[in-house]
Amino acid sequence: MSTIGFIGYVLLATVKVVGVRYFGVFLAAAGIFPSIANILPWVLNNQGSDTRRGMGIAILNIVGQCGPLLGINIFPKNEAPLYHKGMWICAAFTLFTGFLAFCLRFLLVWENKKLDQKYGPKLDIRPGHDIDPSSIKTDVGEENYGPTFRYVL
Repeated sequence: MSTIGFIGYVLLATVKVVGVRYFGVFLAAAGIFPSIANILPWVLNNQGSDTRRGMGIAILNIVGQCGPLLGINIFPKNEAPLYHKGMWICAAFTLFTGFLAFCLRFLLVWENKKLDQKYGPKLDIRPGHDIDPSSIKTDVGEENYGPTFRYVL
């Protein structure tokens, strides 16, 4: 998705034809806004406790609200109506976001492998599956990084 947004911003930064610029706006929006819907549950579901979930969403909102502060400075009136510098900065940040998501995915795969080594492979504890949930004895709750906790990819 970030790649689609990147392409949209590159079109906005390089092309002067109005129709192509509109297409770039649609690509940028299609690359950015769906990723927000993916980031929220990714942050929340990869925290092991309610306290961490609360802090995770608070930090995400604080960082997310820095965008408008940056936006008022990268789109100055003297660059109107094309705002080349602002479009290139947005393209770079969109590409950087995709790179970070890619790196985070590999980090979470690595963390899940470490949890598999520590606790064994995750068993399906839903009724009628691999194991009865009441048979798991642990001092740590499941949602607090116990033997059945794994990071969501």
